[in-house]
Amino acid sequence: MNLLDSKKTQQLDYRWHAIAQVRRSAIPKDIFPWLITRFSITAKLRHAGKLRVEVLEDRWQSPTPRERIRLRLKSRETARVRSVILYLDNEPVVYARSIIPARSLKGSWRYLPYLGNQPLGGYVYQSKALRRSPTEVVKLPSGLIQNCHEALWARRSVFIEFGPGILVNEAFYPAIGKATKAAGQL
Repeated sequence: MNLLDSKKTQQLDYRWHAIAQVRRSAIPKDIFPWLITRFSITAKLRHAGKLRVEVLEDRWQSPTPRERIRLRLKSRETARVRSVILYLDNEPVVYARSIIPARSLKGSWRYLPYLGNQPLGGYVYQSKALRRSPTEVVKLPSGLIQNCHEALWARRSVFIEFGPGILVNEAFYPAIGKATKAAGQL
């Protein structure tokens, strides 16, 4: 199951921006820390309450054109696409879509297709050799993620250790604002 409305996704031409290019006043103050943190969202949410992962999709497929460009993938290159919702105390707080190219499934990352309902962040952040691209943000239009009628702020970055890396997109539901203080230093 994919929560992205594919028709709306194809019609949109939204652009990701470096966080420094976005007016801070345009971002809700309880969402802003989640967009800029370099720490694991998973770890912070676990600190704030009971974390649960619902896997919506986890299969081999062709990434979207934007995802392909961001990871510099070849036109026919497939990737493991994993879409999940993170729940905090049974309330959805993050929609995440991760693009894991086959060329990145080396070393400890070769086990990523077998995560099941375990969060990707808790696994990826264990590596000492991990590098991360600068974070980009965007305000997604309302209705892009089904069952959510509000515009959502999202971030994306590429985690690099093997191959082209892993592109992680995270859209923050408004309910995450309740967890901002409980999560500790972001």
